[in-house]
Amino acid sequence: MKMGKNLFLIWIIAMFFITFTCTVTYLVTQQALRLGANAIPAMLAKDTAIHLQGGLNPAASIPANKVDASQSDEGFVMIYDKNKNLIATSGTMKTKDPQYPKGVLEYVSKNGEDRVTWQTLNGLRFATVAIKTDNYYIVGARSLFEIENIIEHITQLVMYIWLACLIGSAMAMLVIYAFMKKYLIKIEK
Repeated sequence: MKMGKNLFLIWIIAMFFITFTCTVTYLVTQQALRLGANAIPAMLAKDTAIHLQGGLNPAASIPANKVDASQSDEGFVMIYDKNKNLIATSGTMKTKDPQYPKGVLEYVSKNGEDRVTWQTLNGLRFATVAIKTDNYYIVGARSLFEIENIIEHITQLVMYIWLACLIGSAMAMLVIYAFMKKYLIKIEK
């Protein structure tokens, strides 16, 4: 009976480390993907700031092609004036201008930059990087649709791996227990 308790304790310890490893793997991968989603918005915001500082007007500083952000994964830029009014954008939400949260711009006015996930009223999610220049607030944005799909697949994969480890290790412990019980009985006789 003591052998069974020892094997069960070993199995519990092994599952703790397997669970810990799966959790860390998931968290690192999820964060790498989500933080990496900020790269295009950051680039768009910084490039737009360079154009504005170089003397271009807001309309000429943004990408020429309009992006319907409600359907496209392509990045877009929004430029706000000192009063936090939208004055130029390369993105639309169907036929309307995007309505970026003014609270983020308030934070940016004090801290110079913010990187947030923006969720619109209709549930669309965007990676955004907002920066402040002397005269403008610039927001680069990109849909998180594909990134979140990848994260969902990784979540399922890690769960399947964890479940396989749980079942496989439980079966291995049962086989070891049966094998040791058979040998211990033979040795004792």
